[in-house]
Amino acid sequence: MFLTILRSVEELLYEVMSWLLFYPRTLFMTLTRPLKTMRYSDAEQRDKPDKQYLETLSPPMFLVLSILLAHGLEMALGYGVEQYRDGLGRLVTSSDENLLIFRALMFSLHPLVFAWAWLKLSGRKIDRDTLRPPFFAQCYLSGATSILVSLGSMAVRDSAEWTTVLGALVVVISTVWYIAIQRRWLMSVPGMTGWRATFWAAGVFILTTGVVLGANILLE
Repeated sequence: MFLTILRSVEELLYEVMSWLLFYPRTLFMTLTRPLKTMRYSDAEQRDKPDKQYLETLSPPMFLVLSILLAHGLEMALGYGVEQYRDGLGRLVTSSDENLLIFRALMFSLHPLVFAWAWLKLSGRKIDRDTLRPPFFAQCYLSGATSILVSLGSMAVRDSAEWTTVLGALVVVISTVWYIAIQRRWLMSVPGMTGWRATFWAAGVFILTTGVVLGANILLE
């Protein structure tokens, strides 16, 4: 029994410490070579489960760690989360765990909808097996964007004018970058034109972001 616990602790310690290497590597890959990183995820999905993502973090883990890192920075820099007294808002903000779960769901919505759109435009059947590869690939992109947008949002909330302007600029550039990458990703669909890919990339982003903003409004 003791040896089993010790081995579990050993594996947990190794896993956590490995994040210090693989998180920045995954973030750098996604920011500098987003489409190549997404194709890498697609290729890894064809490997055996125990051989997948040996050189990087798995996409969902990368997304979750990005949200955790952003939340940690938010707390460390003194940007507290508004506490709601009633309804759903009170439930979500009553603990860090609930808040992180809510944010993970919100940041996972874009990967889900873009994965659905890619399959739909490709004329492929949508089920749990076919949805998994594009969703995982999208998690890389969403994880990188979430940390950038979170940093920009924190800068916007700062009292200094220059940090507010800089933060707004980071959010705008990150958003444009995200939509541009989505457009290039959708261009991989057979028969897709540039204008049609632009329409779908911007449209899906606006629609999904509207849902996320609506969910946040409901907290109030």
